[in-house]
Amino acid sequence: MRDTSFFTHPENDWQRRYEALRASFVERLPARIVADRFGYSPGYIRLLRHQFQHGKIDFSEPVPEGKAARRRVTAEIRRRIKTWRERRLSASEITVLLSEDGIEISVRTVERVLAEEGFPKLPRRTRLKGGLTVNGAEVPERSQLVSLSKLNGKRFDCAGAGVFLFAPFLAQLDVEKIVTAASLPGSKVIPAINYFLNP
Repeated sequence: MRDTSFFTHPENDWQRRYEALRASFVERLPARIVADRFGYSPGYIRLLRHQFQHGKIDFSEPVPEGKAARRRVTAEIRRRIKTWRERRLSASEITVLLSEDGIEISVRTVERVLAEEGFPKLPRRTRLKGGLTVNGAEVPERSQLVSLSKLNGKRFDCAGAGVFLFAPFLAQLDVEKIVTAASLPGSKVIPAINYFLNP
């Protein structure tokens, strides 16, 4: 006899994906909670949302399961999967990249290819380690600490290089000494001088 567990603990993968998306879109639950409820990773929930929003998931009939549904992976797709894993991308991230190129392939298939190619599973990463904030914004590369008093004509590559136009003026004012004397707050990631100079 069926009861509410049919919906809260679905047995079939296609229904589990459906219920996960329903919880995400209708109940508006965070990806972490939906992932815990249905046994997925938060990254896979974001992938499902992406595929659904772009019309790449069809629930008109169950998705075939089992070995019969295995998709044949071409040598070119296999090469791309290997290349992306060498850049430390997860299976779900690789699936999104393939999807953007019009290649529809499941996370499980990508994981299978990686296993066949001898790649170990990546350790679980936080969103921050994966380069994303809680709201999905990309995290920029960590800045390099440069002391104004030690620039001495050195050259640096920087996306916001315009700030260096003021470096001689800031060095002349001895801003670092002023910030230190004022005991302004700072952290290991963002020292007090960076907080102070951030526009």
